Amino acid sequence: MKTLLECKWALQILKNLAEGPKKPSELLKNIPGISNRVLYQRLKVLIDADIIFKKSTSLYPLKTYYYLNKDNKLDELISLLLKFGDKKEIYKILSSKWLISILQALKTPCTPKELLINLNGLSQKVLFENLKYLLKFGLVKREVISTIPVKVIYQLSEEGEKLLPALLKAKSIILSTQKRQNPDL
Repeated sequence: MKTLLECKWALQILKNLAEGPKKPSELLKNIPGISNRVLYQRLKVLIDADIIFKKSTSLYPLKTYYYLNKDNKLDELISLLLKFGDKKEIYKILSSKWLISILQALKTPCTPKELLINLNGLSQKVLFENLKYLLKFGLVKREVISTIPVKVIYQLSEEGEKLLPALLKAKSIILSTQKRQNPDL
């Protein structure tokens, strides 16, 4: 199953709709690489999840616009997408399977070693790659304490604390289901 956070297309649709209502043709033009089928599939799922809505004109020629639902509880996520939307790294970090776990662990200040111990299965390489992007996007703070040996402590920033509930909500939105197995085969 794929969640909203794991789908770069859905995140790009949200970013585009945050800029204003769009017709499907505008979304296809603004999101390089997305196919018609994927666009309409993601739009349908986002409508079903009450994140966006669709309005069509009743006059000829028929025009359909998609709008962002302002009550979707994803405001912080959408503002982050708008702020860093042209950087591909934002989609990479948002789709990291460790993102939410790392942010939740950083509610209390801790060292990288403590994070590795608390997050079983997380490799040092993946941890530092995630921390690099989280620092770049201002979601965590890093403090260096001049002791012998030097101690580095990470913790959630104010922006990270505001974003965490939106990330949890986005993680709960399922965009696709597993393919049904055909019992006749």
